[in-house]
Amino acid sequence: MEKKSFKKCFSFVVIFLLVAGLFLTGCQQKVETNSPEEKAAVPQHLVIGEQSDLKGYDPGSSMSDFVRALIYNNLVELDMNFKKSPGLAESWKMSDDGKTWTFELRKNVVFHDGTPWDAEAAKINLDIRREGTGKGWLSAVEEVEVVAPHTLAVHLKEPVYTFASDLTPPFLAMVSPKAFDAEGNVTEAIGTGPFKLTSWTTDSEFVMERNEEYFAGAPTLEKLTFKVIPDAETRALALQAGEIDMMSGREALTAVQRLKGLPDVKIVKEMSQTSEVLFFNVYEEPFNDIKVRQAVAHAINFQEMVPQLLEDLAEAPRNFFSQAYSEYMNNSLSLPQYNINEAKVLLAEAGWEDKNGNGILEKNGRLLKARLVLGAKNEEDKILSAVIQDKLKDIGMEIELVHLEAGALREALTEKNYDMIMIGQWSVPHDDPTSHYLNGYWHSNSNYTIYTSPELDAKIEKLHLSLDVAERLSLHQEIQAKILEKTPVLVVFHRNNVMVMNEKVETFEISTGTWQIFRGLTKTTVQ
Repeated sequence: MEKKSFKKCFSFVVIFLLVAGLFLTGCQQKVETNSPEEKAAVPQHLVIGEQSDLKGYDPGSSMSDFVRALIYNNLVELDMNFKKSPGLAESWKMSDDGKTWTFELRKNVVFHDGTPWDAEAAKINLDIRREGTGKGWLSAVEEVEVVAPHTLAVHLKEPVYTFASDLTPPFLAMVSPKAFDAEGNVTEAIGTGPFKLTSWTTDSEFVMERNEEYFAGAPTLEKLTFKVIPDAETRALALQAGEIDMMSGREALTAVQRLKGLPDVKIVKEMSQTSEVLFFNVYEEPFNDIKVRQAVAHAINFQEMVPQLLEDLAEAPRNFFSQAYSEYMNNSLSLPQYNINEAKVLLAEAGWEDKNGNGILEKNGRLLKARLVLGAKNEEDKILSAVIQDKLKDIGMEIELVHLEAGALREALTEKNYDMIMIGQWSVPHDDPTSHYLNGYWHSNSNYTIYTSPELDAKIEKLHLSLDVAERLSLHQEIQAKILEKTPVLVVFHRNNVMVMNEKVETFEISTGTWQIFRGLTKTTVQ
């Protein structure tokens, strides 16, 4: 009896302890599961080190190129892959003759000040722009018509196949009508974009807060603070110290290369639409001779130089344009290949020889010398130009490097005050590169024209007026082939968009378009 009683008591105790243990374990697990929920949520506030100040409120002129897309929207947008997508217009249609474009606008959208977005607001914006900062881009516009409250028609003087694309640059963004003064100046930064500008301290910082009523959905980040830090190395040190969370790689080659190896730093990159190019002055000696231009092309090994020297900030040249324009590119073409012997043969055929053994070629009493002009603050071009100088010395050409500030560089381009000039490929602000040919290789633009010929003029003119998709594609490829055949330009590299951030920044998507680079902040989170 005693043994049975003992067994019963023992069994009861064991069962009791097991049940109690399970209960306590369950309680402990419940506490651990709930504890993260009891912690304070991470503030969704990002601090960005920015090279340039805001400069102004007007997306058409003064405002910094890279932040406009956060405050404003365009009728037609470029998405993260550099393709046209609905903006404040849900859809658009070109008439059969290409001279009228009709836009169906989004409904139930308001500007940051509560002003409704409608066709009247769009007309006010376009009419102001076509008389002011957007005059060049909207020169074909004859009339802007309000057809219905949310239907807009734009009538053109001539057919423009690319008109929807022409509306995508951020300087043609839509501003609240109440933000314009009587002279058409923008007095406040009031758009429809994902963020609202809430404060701005000149040369120090500007702050944005998310637009809870953004038509595409409120951003995940609640607040953005842009710290104005012009010097790249100072921005990099601020990132390391935790004073900022993110910085762009623009004009920050050395800083990016140093930050790359740090364990708590992430680098996100994407090939942009922009290529760096070297233009020859084909109207003056020595580069009025195609053989001299071809010799330079064969003397420089960009395929080796670019990845070695520029690393994440650029890609070696692959074609006339970057991959952003892949649908227009003539993939049957090859860029000039490095061949030092071929370069020397071409110069000899052009009549250049070393007559006194000093290593510099001459012809008709003239030494083979040239000025290479580049931006004083362009770190990538400064590094590459020094190598180019050495490489061209190897074929008997003496190069003087001339470093100019941005305004002087643009003036040198327009005045053709250069023998060679390294500069970003301009006039490719959207998804169709037709404007690049019009500005650089067409006779009517005497200021910018790099090279032209009657045959090339005819092709560019035909492309400009064509409304046929297949014909346009064929003309794009023919024009590229003709330009490369005459060698008025060398493609130096394709520029990458680069953002550097600390490890707490998550889900940032970088864009192909340079002007859209901060639009990826709409889905970014802070951990």
